[in-house]
Amino acid sequence: MIRTLFLVLMLILTGNGYSQDTGSGLDFLNIGPSPRLLAISEASVATLTGPSAIYTNPALLAFEERSSIDASYTLWISNVDNQFAAANFRHHNWAFAAGVYNSTSDGFQARDQPGPSAGEFSIGYLSLSGAAAYTFGPVSVGGSIQYLREEVFQFRANGYAVSGGVAAEFLDRRVRAALSAKNFGSMESLDLISTPLPSTFSAGISASLIEFITPGENDLPVLISVYADWSKPIEENTNDDFHGSDSYFSIALNADVSDLFSLQGGYRFGSTERPYSFGMGLSIEPIRINYAIVPFSTGFGTVHSFGIQYFF
Repeated sequence: MIRTLFLVLMLILTGNGYSQDTGSGLDFLNIGPSPRLLAISEASVATLTGPSAIYTNPALLAFEERSSIDASYTLWISNVDNQFAAANFRHHNWAFAAGVYNSTSDGFQARDQPGPSAGEFSIGYLSLSGAAAYTFGPVSVGGSIQYLREEVFQFRANGYAVSGGVAAEFLDRRVRAALSAKNFGSMESLDLISTPLPSTFSAGISASLIEFITPGENDLPVLISVYADWSKPIEENTNDDFHGSDSYFSIALNADVSDLFSLQGGYRFGSTERPYSFGMGLSIEPIRINYAIVPFSTGFGTVHSFGIQYFF
């Protein structure tokens, strides 16, 4: 009985408590799997970020100019490690992508009764995904499906989630607007209860606003872009302590310097423990190296994310 009560408590903590910002429970699906997403506070519904669009808006996969492979590692707070790898293949008007996203944390103590620990166990979450997208004129539509698995102590649960989106480009591809519906599906019961999926409706826009040449002997073209997202968690599927069922807004700026390196910064409005995010990218054809840092405002720690993307 004590073990059951302890495990139920652990499920509540890992599935609901501080889920949006600590990455616990299946809400790891709401955390950007790559540094390119984290650097812009996940203002990514209308932003081209490579294969990681599988988890934000799969319609964007077909707007990418080239195929690419993306891999990243994120050291989240509370000793949570997130690993991500995906590939996006472009062919005429089509794009096909597949990816894996894994979140793990260990060192939890198991107890049958008050007193010394009976040992340690780990908690793990896995997503295996596939996606497809198609463009016709300035419009793209896409969808993805995920196989989900969660492991807590000796308990296992499987499930699935589907996502879909639409995007359109205007003004010679300088402006992009998009809608997405993410993470709709179900999970098996994990011992006594099933973990809810973080289903979300989102709308976003991205725009390349300003382009100028830096003064001096080495003239460098600089392009300033802005990204903005509005998201609405679905009330019956989330118990997020920070956002709950309330909508929230994210905005980010990106400065791309001569297609060689870029700087990003994002801000998330609302009740959140990680309002700010920063990042940078370095392009050495055919490779792009990405880094993001996300400080938590209450002293929980700082997130560091590293990634590499190969274009072909």
